[in-house]
Amino acid sequence: MCPLASLGITWCPGCGLGRAIACIFHGDFLQSFKFHWFGIPAIVFLSFRIAGLSKKTLVYFANKPK
Repeated sequence: MCPLASLGITWCPGCGLGRAIACIFHGDFLQSFKFHWFGIPAIVFLSFRIAGLSKKTLVYFANKPK
Protein backbone atom coordinates (compact mmCIF):
# COMPACT_ATOMS: atom_id res chain seq x y z
CA MET A 1 0.00 0.00 0.00
CA CYS A 2 3.02 2.27 0.28
CA PRO A 3 3.54 4.32 -2.87
CA LEU A 4 7.31 4.42 -2.35
CA ALA A 5 7.52 0.65 -1.94
CA SER A 6 5.45 0.11 -5.08
CA LEU A 7 7.97 2.29 -6.96
CA GLY A 8 10.77 0.02 -5.81
CA ILE A 9 12.23 2.37 -3.18
CA THR A 10 13.33 0.21 -0.28
CA TRP A 11 13.42 2.85 2.47
CA CYS A 12 10.28 4.77 3.34
CA PRO A 13 10.08 7.02 6.42
CA GLY A 14 6.44 6.11 7.08
CA CYS A 15 6.96 2.38 6.77
CA GLY A 16 10.15 2.60 8.81
CA LEU A 17 8.38 4.49 11.59
CA GLY A 18 5.60 1.90 11.69
CA ARG A 19 8.10 -0.94 11.84
CA ALA A 20 10.12 0.91 14.49
CA ILE A 21 7.06 1.30 16.72
CA ALA A 22 6.19 -2.38 16.25
CA CYS A 23 9.73 -3.35 17.27
CA ILE A 24 9.46 -1.19 20.39
CA PHE A 25 6.29 -3.00 21.42
CA HIS A 26 8.14 -6.30 20.92
CA GLY A 27 11.05 -5.04 23.05
CA ASP A 28 13.61 -4.91 20.21
CA PHE A 29 14.95 -1.37 20.66
CA LEU A 30 18.09 -1.81 18.55
CA GLN A 31 16.13 -3.02 15.52
CA SER A 32 13.65 -0.19 16.12
CA PHE A 33 16.47 2.33 15.92
CA LYS A 34 17.70 0.72 12.69
CA PHE A 35 14.27 1.05 11.07
CA HIS A 36 13.77 4.69 12.09
CA TRP A 37 15.52 6.76 14.74
CA PHE A 38 12.30 8.64 15.54
CA GLY A 39 10.42 5.54 16.77
CA ILE A 40 11.20 5.98 20.48
CA PRO A 41 10.39 9.74 20.57
CA ALA A 42 7.18 9.00 18.64
CA ILE A 43 6.08 6.48 21.29
CA VAL A 44 6.82 8.99 24.05
CA PHE A 45 4.89 11.74 22.24
CA LEU A 46 1.93 9.47 21.51
CA SER A 47 1.82 8.25 25.11
CA PHE A 48 1.68 11.79 26.48
CA ARG A 49 -0.95 12.75 23.89
CA ILE A 50 -3.15 9.76 24.73
CA ALA A 51 -2.79 10.44 28.47
CA GLY A 52 -3.70 14.11 28.01
CA LEU A 53 -6.76 13.35 25.92
CA SER A 54 -7.87 10.62 28.34
CA LYS A 55 -7.56 13.00 31.28
CA LYS A 56 -9.53 15.68 29.44
CA THR A 57 -12.26 13.17 28.58
CA LEU A 58 -12.50 11.88 32.15
CA VAL A 59 -12.74 15.42 33.55
CA TYR A 60 -15.44 16.28 31.02
CA PHE A 61 -17.59 13.26 31.83
CA ALA A 62 -17.06 13.65 35.59
CA ASN A 63 -18.34 17.25 35.48
CA LYS A 64 -21.08 16.68 32.92
CA PRO A 65 -24.50 17.83 34.19
CA LYS A 66 -26.97 15.02 34.69
